[in-house]
Amino acid sequence: MRLSTSMFNQSVVGEMLRDQSALAQTQQQLSTGKRVNTPADNPAAAVQILRLTNANSQYEQYLNNGQSASTRLTMQEQALADATNTMQSIRDLVVQANSGSNNVSDSKAIATQIQALEEQLQGIANRQDAQGDYLFSGYSTGTQPFVRGSAGSMQYVGDAGARTIQLDSGTSVQLGDPGSAIFMGVPTGNGVYTTAPGASNSGSAVVDPGSVTDRTAWVPGQYTITFSDATHWAVTDAAGAAVTDASGQPVQGTYDGKGGTVAFNGIQVGIKGGAAAGDTFAVSPSGREGVFDTLDRIVGALNSASGGVAARARLSSTLGGALQQIDQANGQISTVTSNVGARLSMISSVQTTLAAQTNTVSAQISQLGDVDYVKATALYSQQYLALQAAQASFAQVGQLSLFKYL
Repeated sequence: MRLSTSMFNQSVVGEMLRDQSALAQTQQQLSTGKRVNTPADNPAAAVQILRLTNANSQYEQYLNNGQSASTRLTMQEQALADATNTMQSIRDLVVQANSGSNNVSDSKAIATQIQALEEQLQGIANRQDAQGDYLFSGYSTGTQPFVRGSAGSMQYVGDAGARTIQLDSGTSVQLGDPGSAIFMGVPTGNGVYTTAPGASNSGSAVVDPGSVTDRTAWVPGQYTITFSDATHWAVTDAAGAAVTDASGQPVQGTYDGKGGTVAFNGIQVGIKGGAAAGDTFAVSPSGREGVFDTLDRIVGALNSASGGVAARARLSSTLGGALQQIDQANGQISTVTSNVGARLSMISSVQTTLAAQTNTVSAQISQLGDVDYVKATALYSQQYLALQAAQASFAQVGQLSLFKYL
């Protein structure tokens, strides 16, 4: 086949252009650090890199979600710890108020301290995060959850919802707890029933919160322990009928004027101090009460304290029941705190797994797409020298002509 000069030139120029393209590609790899800069560089690897990069982006989003959730839950955990400490300070003051050595002025002073701590507790319940969102208002993060109503009682105006966030493809976590689940709806008394002294009691007897001895024998209802005189008592139901024991005998007994136990329907109630004829003590089914309502009752009882043996006895019974109510509230706060701790632990575990997965995927992406600088540098040198040689040779060949020899 006859090869013309123009065909030869076209062939050589085409080859040099291909060498220049290869050199430019190697130069780009060295400048970017990537072996695959466009799909054309390696279509199969580019597809895998895209898939792995998308997976890593999802992992990064999950990691950010976990960090956000951890920050908010840590703030809630601190708020709950502060609430627990405040409640403990209140409890200490109630114990002090119930010591029996306080006069009316002392009781009012303690009431003032408890009221200040209650306001502090309200501030904790209304705590906000860095973005101004309320921690304990449920979905209504822009609404202050605890406010005083027109009647003076504390109201929860948030909602009962709780936001969640995705930690990975199959795991989500609750971002917080509504204030209604923490500071409201605390079981009253011992959780089964409550006790209270009669408002017109004239003796010095004090009733304790009582305990449950046989939960299956308890029959919810309104009961009254009535002293017919200082040494005899009997139990009646809401209709005024005598309560009977398993043998059908009326529940009644004698009292030595110092202390004793009234037992019926699977419960027992302790009474101590001197009773007077006509004194009564109510036993009622447990209900629900907000923490702030409990504290309001305590403050009200202390502010209305008066002298006299009977008044001190009624106050002591009220404060004894309030102490148990505070313990119930602390138990509820403690339960939520434990749940928050469990959520934080789960987030940490998921984050650790995600970080490991991210590292693995990043290593795979690097293996597929990152350039080997040693090899790429050597290849660049070879390609550069080869191109220079080709260009020099072509220049020399292009100058050859028969006319030089004529």
